[in-house]
Amino acid sequence: MGDRSIKRRQRQPRVDDNPMALLAQRVMVEAKDAFRTADELAAAMEPHLLHQVSNSAIYQYTAPGSERKRNVPPGDVLLAAALAAGLSLDEKLGLVRQANDIEILRAQLAEMREEMASLRAVVTGGDGTPVAVDIATARVNRAAHRQAWAQRSKADAGPPDEPGPNTRHARRVTGR
Repeated sequence: MGDRSIKRRQRQPRVDDNPMALLAQRVMVEAKDAFRTADELAAAMEPHLLHQVSNSAIYQYTAPGSERKRNVPPGDVLLAAALAAGLSLDEKLGLVRQANDIEILRAQLAEMREEMASLRAVVTGGDGTPVAVDIATARVNRAAHRQAWAQRSKADAGPPDEPGPNTRHARRVTGR
């Protein structure tokens, strides 16, 4: 009839003293300690998980002893416990910025604001009104620059019947 043995999911063995597993257990212990009992923690976690975790499971994750260290909660249970107890996982992982870092960032932000204000003053003329740009004058100036560039280009090119020194034709003819 076939093999009727029950297939069990094969899991890789947990590494001894895994720092993340130890951290997860510490978070669960702190979450349980924040409430009086595991039942209260389970009730507080229920809205986040949409089901209630049994108090025996919570005790299993928080029980002391070397054989119990291998019991680590699933990620959703760990997150719900931390949220219900008001624990910061960022702090536990060491990701919280130091107060000194925050002060440095505030100083940089203030410096950038001052620079933006000075640039704004330059653009607006200092009195808050935008500097009037004379479009006609700008067009005349651009036209004069283009005309001057064109004249310089003609002078550098030499006579029209003779190729300039840097043209491809001149290099072929003179061998340069």
